[in-house]
Amino acid sequence: MKKPCLLTITGCTILLSIFSSCSKSDDPKPGDNTDFAKLETQVLEDFVNKVALPQYAMFKDRSTTLNNAVKTLIASPTEANLAAARQAWKDTRTTWEQCEGFLLGPVEDDNYDPYMDTWPVDYQQMDELLASNQPLDLESIESDSSETTLSLRGFHPLEYVLWGKGGTGTAAGITARQKEYAGSLAQDILNNTTKLYNSWLSDGGNYAANILTAGAGSQVFKTKEDALESIASVLIDICSEVGDSKMAEPFSNGQGQPDSTITESPFSHNSFIDFHNNIVGARNVYLGKYTEQGKGISDLVKAKNLSLDKDIQNQFNTAINALNSFIESNITFETAVYKNRTQVQNALDALHNLQTTLHEKLIPFVQQYVKD
Repeated sequence: MKKPCLLTITGCTILLSIFSSCSKSDDPKPGDNTDFAKLETQVLEDFVNKVALPQYAMFKDRSTTLNNAVKTLIASPTEANLAAARQAWKDTRTTWEQCEGFLLGPVEDDNYDPYMDTWPVDYQQMDELLASNQPLDLESIESDSSETTLSLRGFHPLEYVLWGKGGTGTAAGITARQKEYAGSLAQDILNNTTKLYNSWLSDGGNYAANILTAGAGSQVFKTKEDALESIASVLIDICSEVGDSKMAEPFSNGQGQPDSTITESPFSHNSFIDFHNNIVGARNVYLGKYTEQGKGISDLVKAKNLSLDKDIQNQFNTAINALNSFIESNITFETAVYKNRTQVQNALDALHNLQTTLHEKLIPFVQQYVKD
């Protein structure tokens, strides 16, 4: 009589144990490796087709609008046309800074990033250039790519012409030399964005194929792990660039003192918006979306470790919200480094936490689970 009772008790114990183990964690079991491998392929395809290519296409389109707005301003320097050119510059910057969430491939290999976005700008060097007899035509701008003069090319010298020192420039105050310079700069930006976009297209440089064929003949990524780890690594890189360089250097210039002269976009006071878009762009890569939702690295993480995905998404949101709080309050970075230092430090801490999690947890995750 006791034996069946013991079996029943044991069976109950086993059932309780099973239910208990299911309730302890939200993390899924490893699951079917075949399905996970298919998901890896989908993530790489969606990174190309739903994140990278649409953003580079938008970047080219907005650069075209910017170039046309600058041409209109040169032909008719009215305050309305200046305002339109400034807005076109900001719109193009929004797309570009989000594209910096995936700085890999031609944008780095072929120097499109430094050609378009070297900072800080030395306005005294620009004033000397404008006061000289040095040519300012497009060919001269494009031919000068030395490190000492890269900041005289791209977005930020154009920003200087459009806004002036301290952001107080007027349409009537734009000189003939500045008009020539602005025209060449805007065309140079468009040329670079067009080349960058084409470098990914199948009928251009076809860099996209290197990602789409990762582990299946790619000349760049021998395995899908290589490709996914590279994509994960660029998320770390942009967090480091924003937190350790773009923000940290003006916040404390090496001597514990703020320096607003070395911020990224000082003339337009667009720096916080730049930082915000950098991290939004990185989050887009992680989630696999731009204007359309696809599969991202987030989906890979959720398939194995829900709690890690939740942590990463929460840390992305915390960092973005910390930066957005300045934008909503209309506080410029150039002011914040002096007057809102605690708030800036909080944003730096949020970026550091995100960067650490991506480095110490996301990269090991990819190395552990992606096996092909």
